[in-house]
Amino acid sequence: MTKVKICGIKNQSDVEIINRYLPDFAGFVMFYPKSCRNVSAKTANALLSELDNRITPVAVVVAPDENRLDEIADLGFSYVQIHGEVSTDKIKKSKLPVFKAFNVSDLSSFEKYASLDNVKGFVFDAGVPGSGETFDWKILKNLETRNKLFFLAGGLSAENITTAISVVHPDAVDVSSGVEPDDKSGKDEKKVKEFIDRVRTMS
Repeated sequence: MTKVKICGIKNQSDVEIINRYLPDFAGFVMFYPKSCRNVSAKTANALLSELDNRITPVAVVVAPDENRLDEIADLGFSYVQIHGEVSTDKIKKSKLPVFKAFNVSDLSSFEKYASLDNVKGFVFDAGVPGSGETFDWKILKNLETRNKLFFLAGGLSAENITTAISVVHPDAVDVSSGVEPDDKSGKDEKKVKEFIDRVRTMS
């Protein structure tokens, strides 16, 4: 069954919505104030306390230092999803298992991280993460993910998710802006339900 990750959880309403529809993973953007979905450690801690324990929490960060990685682990996340350049040494020292994210523009660094034991999955995103833009999914068809979780992200929505799964056959799909209203104030319950229903109908 294709797993679902709803990313960019940022308020109590978002948590209530995903608790009703139970995606497999919930992503919380942290330490990245450029993002409208960024949450503080204090907010993340409060939201995690309300999250259904059947949903696996993932901290989403960009090029974190070791102190940030330690702080995330202490908050009670199950995984850390790392975007951007980060040393292999930091990944090895991370207390949490890592999902390494790649933009289609930086796949040249894939092999650098693919062999690390602490990397448990890969997230393949568009050129600008969080932009809601898709990319040519066919470039991933022959990528060897070495029995690690393969997440497809980037511009996914209820309208294109069945095609995306049919083309790429990922282990999991990762959506954020595709289940939000235009003002990006939080998650849209109808869109979340429709997205999850369509993924699970295919499985």
